[in-house]
Amino acid sequence: MALTLSWWALLSLGVALIIAELFIGAFIVLWFGIGAVVAGALSFFIPDMNLGLQLLLASLIGVVLMYFFRDRYVAERNATQEDLGTFRATKGTLYLTGESGLFVVANGTYWQIGNPEALPDSQKVNGATVDVAEFRNNRAFLAAPKANNETQGGFV
Repeated sequence: MALTLSWWALLSLGVALIIAELFIGAFIVLWFGIGAVVAGALSFFIPDMNLGLQLLLASLIGVVLMYFFRDRYVAERNATQEDLGTFRATKGTLYLTGESGLFVVANGTYWQIGNPEALPDSQKVNGATVDVAEFRNNRAFLAAPKANNETQGGFV
């Protein structure tokens, strides 16, 4: 006598995999769950199917369904990809150090300035308020200085 799983065991396994997909969210386990449900239904009508054939059918049906339908139901632009190393800020305080150059304090931490050439030498004053355009790759990038004649914490 060949080793077999009962039809209800395969059906239960398929339902469990489909429910597991709700928690995983990868949209892969669903197809194998459907394959197990179909293999369980076939086992109901063909009770002499051995375990190897049952598992082969379940996995083969799951792979075929995933190949044909996964891309159809998962959008390429499901979520916008965001560069986690970039964010914006408005103001920071400039600090000069002897050996390592210019730093700005903004958003509660020290940042090395990524574009020190954006700040003219006349405006490199310790404690001056500067405009930070963005933070990218652990560096602060300063905005271009304002062209008007108003003095604004180090900017002319």
